[in-house]
Amino acid sequence: GAPAPHRAAPQQQQRPQPQRAAAVPAELVSQLTEMGFSVTKATAALKSSGMDVLDAINWLGDNADEPDEFFERIAKAPAPAPPAAAAAPAAPASAGPSGGGGRSGGAAAAARPSPEVLNLLPIFDPVFKAVAMVALGDAGLRPVLENVRLPAMERDGWRGLTGAAVRIWGGEHDGAALCAGLDPNTACFVRKIVEYVAMGKAGLTPLLDADARAGMPVDRDFGGIVAQFMPYVDRMAKCAVRQTQISMGAGGEADEAADAEVNTFVDQMETANWQIRTTFDMLSAGVRSPEDIIECIGPLSDGKPDDRSARLCGVLLAAVKKLE
Repeated sequence: GAPAPHRAAPQQQQRPQPQRAAAVPAELVSQLTEMGFSVTKATAALKSSGMDVLDAINWLGDNADEPDEFFERIAKAPAPAPPAAAAAPAAPASAGPSGGGGRSGGAAAAARPSPEVLNLLPIFDPVFKAVAMVALGDAGLRPVLENVRLPAMERDGWRGLTGAAVRIWGGEHDGAALCAGLDPNTACFVRKIVEYVAMGKAGLTPLLDADARAGMPVDRDFGGIVAQFMPYVDRMAKCAVRQTQISMGAGGEADEAADAEVNTFVDQMETANWQIRTTFDMLSAGVRSPEDIIECIGPLSDGKPDDRSARLCGVLLAAVKKLE
């Protein structure tokens, strides 16, 4: 089976700048060639993405239509050295989400969210909808929002967001009162939540997508990532269905070689920090509840929600249900 690519921290999204020349690690090239890419394309992608395998996969997807000469030229160029680890950026703002008071422009300028924050609204929109749905009586997501998602956003600089959400859940829907004392950027988020609450459950429910129902922000890179995993997801799904059938006496024949290959891949994914083992074992035992599956996805080491593992587990669950 192909080795699972090691996950990059989702908060470290800046593209590295070229520095001194450095060799492309053979083990990283091997991870990409095992997934079907040529050595030339793998080398070019790693050089163009700071030696990060997942970023390299995304880069290859973005440049899939380029001619071979394009990849050969980049592969032959000197490789940039890996940059020093970058700190996770705070939520974009003119002076950070909680800042703005010390900058010129007066109170009128400080009252407006930064353009960067306005650009983030579509990314966090599913979270706003999830918070609003809790206020409208769908309490299922409140624990993960209150204990994981919103505190993580607070640590990224959206200070006061959790407290405002709790007040909204308690029935307080006056936007001006809720935003009093908040920085303009966090206040922008709070006003959006209040807008969704005002729509009522009947108005908001048709707007919910999978991200909103899980309380997760949009991940525009995930589609490219999961596309590389789909052959293995399909194998895992077939194995899980087969194991379920055997355990329940509903037919199914053991395939030790296929099962061993799948389990090796699952272990490699776990080593690369994808929380997939528990979900795979639960699916093999017959569990099909999305809530039970997602509940087993713990936070990352920095306390932030492990959205990509949760998304991948959701894709695997969907593949299992499709087979059944």
